[in-house]
Amino acid sequence: MQHTKKTLLTILTLTLLASCTTEGEFTEPSFIHLDRIDVVASTGSGIGHGDAGFYTSDIVAAYVVAHYTGEMTVDTIGLFRTPFTTPILHNGNVDYLEFYPAVEMSGISGALPFYTFYNKIRISDTLLRSGDTLYFDTLHTIYNPQTDIPMLYEPFEPTEANVAMDSVVEWVRHDRDGACVGEGYGRVAVIPDKTNVPFAIDHTFRLFDATKVCYLELDIKTTNTVEVYMHAAYTDGGAEQPLSVMRINPIDNWQHMYINLGRTWSEFNHASKFRLSFAALNPDSETGEVLIDNIKVLSTSVVF
Repeated sequence: MQHTKKTLLTILTLTLLASCTTEGEFTEPSFIHLDRIDVVASTGSGIGHGDAGFYTSDIVAAYVVAHYTGEMTVDTIGLFRTPFTTPILHNGNVDYLEFYPAVEMSGISGALPFYTFYNKIRISDTLLRSGDTLYFDTLHTIYNPQTDIPMLYEPFEPTEANVAMDSVVEWVRHDRDGACVGEGYGRVAVIPDKTNVPFAIDHTFRLFDATKVCYLELDIKTTNTVEVYMHAAYTDGGAEQPLSVMRINPIDNWQHMYINLGRTWSEFNHASKFRLSFAALNPDSETGEVLIDNIKVLSTSVVF
């Protein structure tokens, strides 16, 4: 962190002229700047994994709040996409600044929820000076300790005895250049004589609390559109049915996805067990491939 002098932009000056004291004095803002937020391993309590792929993430924004020394209430600064610089109408000591990591919810354009599985970041006992910028390069967060133990984590690394995918998925064990993280990943070959290539996670998920939040995370690179499905029964003892969760469009480079399973799960009346599968769509009967890595299914009852 460092303080540097910042020249006010004309538009900010005009906007902030309305911020005056009762004596009519102009309050010059201070500024905070944040480059990015990364997920790291916890050094204390909390969930974690020895594999580096467990911490792949794509935090694109942050909700920012501040509590100024001597004030009774918290100031909600706003939601900002990283990197950002934002003005704050305060000059003096700050009890704390808090940054709530936000992600793009896959499949819902413009949705930037605070990702409840990540801890908020608190910067305590700092100082804001009018006209200066308080710089944060990269802040670090960990998985929230109240997150349930992962319902599944599949890193596709060669240290595993097997992988939690069906036989359609080729386990590429040693390709450091091709993997998202580490050496391994899963590959699904799409061949011209098939217009639909289904593949699945070889695991049944059990979730008995309808208040819980449930997400599927994965890193993916694909030449084909991929459909994500949930399989469950609408009533206890009923026949299992598939429902589409979302479609993933072709992606040229590895991308981290945050897929909310809760909406589809609610359509199944929060069935106590479900499965997840995928389908690589190939309507033009062309050759292609789907690469997947670091599949993770998480749940928690913590909602902010």
